[in-house]
Amino acid sequence: MTFFALSLIPRKTIRKLFGYSLVWGYLGSIVFIKIFDHGLLNFFHWVEADPLVFIESPFLINLAWVPAIMIYLYFIPKPRHLFYLYFLSVCLVSAGLDEIFHQLGLLRYIFWNPFARFIVAVIWLYGATWHAEKIKLLEEIR
Repeated sequence: MTFFALSLIPRKTIRKLFGYSLVWGYLGSIVFIKIFDHGLLNFFHWVEADPLVFIESPFLINLAWVPAIMIYLYFIPKPRHLFYLYFLSVCLVSAGLDEIFHQLGLLRYIFWNPFARFIVAVIWLYGATWHAEKIKLLEEIR
C-alpha cells in the first residue's frame, strides 16, 4: 500500500494527508480491533498475523491503513453520484480483504463475516470522508 501511495500521490499531498490518515487509518484500526477483537465484543481474532504487536493489536496491519486511507481520500471523485459508487467499491474491497485474511487462516471468525466488515467499513470510511470534508481537507488536495 505504501508503494502505491508513494507512486500515485504527489509528495505535497502526502504531507497534507499523512496526519489525517494516521488518525483515521492507524488509530482507527486500533480502535476497531479493540472493540471487535480482544476487547468488548470478541467477534473475531487475529491469529498471530503480525510478528509485531502493539496494545494487543497487529502493528503492521494497522499501519497498512495509513496509505490505504491516503489513497482512498486522494481519489474521491467530485461528482456525488460517482462518489457513492467509489465509496461502496472501497467498502466491498475492505470486506473482500477481510475474507482473504480469513481464508488464509490469519483471521478467525467467531461472530463475524465479510458483510459485518462491509457495514463497519461503510461507517468508518463515511466518518473519515465526512470529517475530511468538514475540515476542508478534500478541497486542499484537489
